[in-house]
Amino acid sequence: MKSLAQPSGNGVEFTRRSHGGILPVPGLDQGGRPTTSLEVRVFTQRLATRGLLAHRAVRGGLVAVSLGAVLAAPLATAGRSSSVTISGARSLSDAVSVSYAAAPSSTTDFHVLAFNDFHGNLEPASLNIYGRFAGGAAYLAKLVKDRQALYGANEATVFAGDNIGAAPLANALFHEEPATVISNLMHTDFASVGNHEFDKGYVELQRIQNGGCHPSEGCNGAPYALPDGTTTNTYPGADFQYLSANVLAPGGKKTLFPAYGIKTFSTGVRPVKVGFIGEVLKDTPTIVTPAGVAGLTFQDEADAANKAAKRLRDAGVSIPILVIHQGGFQNSPATLNGCAGNLAGSAIADIASRLDPSIKVIISAHTHAEYRCTITTNGVTRLITSASSFGRILSDLTLTVDTKTGKLTSVSATNSIVENALNAFATGVTRQPDPSLEDPQVKAVVDQYVAAAAPLANRVVGKIQGDLTRTSSGESTLGDVIADAQLTGTAGQNAQVAFMNPGGIRADLLYNAISSGGEAPGEVTYGEAFTVQPFGNSLVTKTMTGAQIRSLLEQQFAGCGGQTVNRTLQISASMTYQSRGPLATTTPTAAECAAQIGSISIGGAPIDPAANYQVTMNSFLASGGDGFTVFNSGTNAVGGAQDIDALVAYLAAAGDAGVAVPPLNRIVPIP
Repeated sequence: MKSLAQPSGNGVEFTRRSHGGILPVPGLDQGGRPTTSLEVRVFTQRLATRGLLAHRAVRGGLVAVSLGAVLAAPLATAGRSSSVTISGARSLSDAVSVSYAAAPSSTTDFHVLAFNDFHGNLEPASLNIYGRFAGGAAYLAKLVKDRQALYGANEATVFAGDNIGAAPLANALFHEEPATVISNLMHTDFASVGNHEFDKGYVELQRIQNGGCHPSEGCNGAPYALPDGTTTNTYPGADFQYLSANVLAPGGKKTLFPAYGIKTFSTGVRPVKVGFIGEVLKDTPTIVTPAGVAGLTFQDEADAANKAAKRLRDAGVSIPILVIHQGGFQNSPATLNGCAGNLAGSAIADIASRLDPSIKVIISAHTHAEYRCTITTNGVTRLITSASSFGRILSDLTLTVDTKTGKLTSVSATNSIVENALNAFATGVTRQPDPSLEDPQVKAVVDQYVAAAAPLANRVVGKIQGDLTRTSSGESTLGDVIADAQLTGTAGQNAQVAFMNPGGIRADLLYNAISSGGEAPGEVTYGEAFTVQPFGNSLVTKTMTGAQIRSLLEQQFAGCGGQTVNRTLQISASMTYQSRGPLATTTPTAAECAAQIGSISIGGAPIDPAANYQVTMNSFLASGGDGFTVFNSGTNAVGGAQDIDALVAYLAAAGDAGVAVPPLNRIVPIP
């Protein structure tokens, strides 16, 4: 149960939030958000009734949320720097710290705990990083809660998007609610939206925030654990606040969620306000189902952050932090607290080069990478972190503040592995759990949903003859198998070829995978298959001409047909074609795009540009997902089974022999 606060005279009037929804309050809409532009302050010690957040009484501070309105006149965006310097640690002992002023006589440290791209990975399974078994909700929660207890009122906990979506069965089967409940139990304050938060559409995301039962399946995840140790049979929603400074709701007048949140700390001399600006990559509409974001406007990240920074200054906030679902990569070999390769040319480096000078701290995400860097541009040095994915890393940022002035004097950070085992990771090694590293409250929640999903998750659905992986510079063995499964699944629509987007393949199928339910080597469970294809897309068969298919293949390359990055579609065995591979230029001509594709054959015969072909894809691609807008040109669409059902049926049809590992001969070089 939550409380929303609305200014009333000289005090704060609380309105109680029932587990079924927000009680009507003048000035608030049915989602509990103000109908006009205002700031709503929420005391972090909330009423101790049916799961209110009494735990925040010891954490102190005020949380403020700027709700909804399009931000005031834009602050002029800093020009792109002609000189960007990026650096960072090269070893665990090499500290990364940025100082902004001479050391004052008295300072206070505040901490920000950050994670990202959790993707509902409740169980540790075989997750690992840097030679250690790592991850799992109970283990992440233990580390977070230990740090919170250490820092007391001087900390805030945030995540940078993709907490939900593309999740294993134990989370996805219950409509992503378990991961949100667990984030509540970890006393999370704020979160930026990620692209996967939109997988089921923004209306469903609003339900995840506000609570209430799923519109078609009800509260099938009940009972829901609350932070005070009680439970409720109605999904309670998120006790943290999603933020979306660069996402405008339909109509373009307000942000979908608050642009920023404010947490007030005390130095013992004066209060210090820290603002958290939440954003998602502006290209989100190109990588999620278009219908799920229809009507939303995704703005440039730097422009929106700069507008929010101006409003934060007007609100008396001197320390703004950008929590953004966009990032970069280290070059190989990466290091836990390193900055190998300096993120040069990455999306996050470009955004940082255009930020308001007041934004000196960036918590990034999206790439599933870990790093700890500084970025210097236009005379401003910023600290930037990222915490990998799946709860395997926790970032701990230390903000050192001048006690007298409340100004930020320095900032540093450390990335820590969320270890979960007594032994080290190695291929074929069985993980030995370390119960001392688990949070018992969150473990009970994980056990609840894993047990509820087990009858379905542990059912053996087929066999494989060897590892089927996503690993490849283009065509992959698992991509081939999925495309074959989808073609087989739409044989009734006379399908001739099937395409699969590589980003929709979320895990490998390994012959010697760690057993979840006692299955033998080579056996594939439903849970494993679901982890590979967790989106629940339906199959669609459309009529496309040979010319359209050629244009589609050209659209795999950045700069061709509006494509933003190189993406290689996975194809069924009924098709082969010649390709030159990624283009060397970032703005290729039409002729260069056309030259990337050579001969194309379907069913063993050269493709006829004027002929019609029956083409299968998933519903994500069918609506132009991942930038493959040529699929929108297809006609006579016929719906089919869900993609996971097609994969399961294909595995089962292989019988005891199992699905063979394909030879990767469908996409060949142009001679």
